[in-house]
Amino acid sequence: MDAYVVLFLVIVIICWACYRRKLEKAAYGIAALDIGLRLFDVISRNIGKNEVATFLAKWPNSLLSVADQYTKGIINVIISWMFVLLMLYFLFLIVRVFFKK
Repeated sequence: MDAYVVLFLVIVIICWACYRRKLEKAAYGIAALDIGLRLFDVISRNIGKNEVATFLAKWPNSLLSVADQYTKGIINVIISWMFVLLMLYFLFLIVRVFFKK
């Protein structure tokens, strides 16, 4: 169920970025969502066994784990490479801002 929420958020981010016609907004939004999911994973593994850890453990580990869960074969490879390219673009944006200031 939680993976459906993550998929819905990805679709909303992509649609919003297409509406605004800014690839940068999509890169920032998807990267922020992926970083948040990874933080949830680290917190749930290191916090111990309580209600918060149980709640956070239900969420997927990352966006790639959601793609692995719902796709197989060549579609999974295409989505994975699209994600890698988007993260490289995000890294480029972050480095560009870092050296600008």
